[in-house]
Amino acid sequence: MSSPTSKMPVLYEFIWWAFTLVLAGLMLLPIYTQIPGFPFLLANTVYIIVAITLTRYIFFLKLTWLRDHLLIQGGLSILLIPLIFWMVQYFNSFIRYFDDNGPDVLVKSFPKDTADILNGYLQAEYRFFAVWAIMAGLMMPLRLLFNVWKRYRAGVRTL
Repeated sequence: MSSPTSKMPVLYEFIWWAFTLVLAGLMLLPIYTQIPGFPFLLANTVYIIVAITLTRYIFFLKLTWLRDHLLIQGGLSILLIPLIFWMVQYFNSFIRYFDDNGPDVLVKSFPKDTADILNGYLQAEYRFFAVWAIMAGLMMPLRLLFNVWKRYRAGVRTL
């Protein structure tokens, strides 16, 4: 029978993923219900999940299952490179979409007050999580490299 402390990383990871998905759902709910054809919904969801998950790993890496898996950390560092480029590309597409089509392109059918509120929320929420996710994506390989160096010096040689 396993001890309660061996189940803690699994429980910890499950709680964080549940929190991340609930927060993503709550943040996207106004956009999804009011603007069902929002063209950047997938990118917005990815930004929220990546921002929270990578920030969690940056600050709490020593409490996660990833701590002693040095090769997985190296692979994750390499896989983050295309993800960062994808996130920057979609962020640029979002900005260009509103530059090309006008600032109120998605909320033209709403009354003026509702359109202003919804457009402000949409712009602020998307930009906030996009910049947060991109910054976390840029910092994460450095954090993983530091952790690999520290764990390797401590004698950890696991995959």
